[in-house]
Amino acid sequence: MGQELKIILDENIGLKVYHELRKRGYHVQSILEERRGASDEEVVVTATKRGKIIVTMDKDFGYIAQAYNPLGIVILRLRDPRIPK
Repeated sequence: MGQELKIILDENIGLKVYHELRKRGYHVQSILEERRGASDEEVVVTATKRGKIIVTMDKDFGYIAQAYNPLGIVILRLRDPRIPK
């Protein structure tokens, strides 16, 4: 049996996405909802300790992650990132 996908959404990913993923049964945590203002490093450390994949629109996570080696990072590059929060 496969391992459950665990996701941590950076605060630049709106709550609409968070609620939709939860509704679909994903194990997801939202920095925007739980730890607004957390530094990128804090997000990476939290994700690494909890075995979660980070989803963000912040390119800087690639550089920070090299020091902490999280399970994974998805960096979204959208044409129009203005998704209602």
